[in-house]
This record gives sequence, structure tokens and C-alpha cells, in this order.
Amino acid sequence: MRPQIIDETPIYIGKPKVPARPLLVDVAGHTLTLFSPFEDVVNIELFDASEDAVYTGWLAPGQTTLTFPNTLSGEYTIRLNVGSIYYIGVIELE
Repeated sequence: MRPQIIDETPIYIGKPKVPARPLLVDVAGHTLTLFSPFEDVVNIELFDASEDAVYTGWLAPGQTTLTFPNTLSGEYTIRLNVGSIYYIGVIELE
């Protein structure tokens, strides 16, 4: 019988360790639209140039649109939080 190497490293079945796909959104006027719904709550924050939070909202599981208040205009940093993943970008509201 030939000697064999036995690998006793445990096999962990879990989530793959790859970066999350970029999130695609559309902003028309004051309405934010996600191109695909999430199964979790999506927390949304807008920050002004001074990095002050000027808006906080959320999308329910499966919801894909959110309308920002008409009083907001200009360029904002947007942060969406889905579970442990943060998506950060810049949007302009007219």
C-alpha cells in the first residue's frame, strides 16, 4: 500500500469571500430607484459637503423606490447600508 496524504482541514460551507457587486441606482428628480430589490431593510443616509447627515430613511424588504423631500437640492454623499455591506456614492438632487 502506498502512503497517502490526508488533508484533515475542516471544510466550511458559507458565503464566498468576494467583494459585493456594485449597486446600480437611478435618481430622477427626487426619486431614488434600485434596479433590484433586497431581502433586507436598506438604510439610506444623505450627507452634505460638511459631512453632516441631512436625511435618513429606509426601504422595506422588496421596496425599490424612495422619494427624498423636495427641500433637498444639490450634491450629496449617499450611504446605503444593507446588512453588513455599505454602498457609498454621490448623487445630485435638482
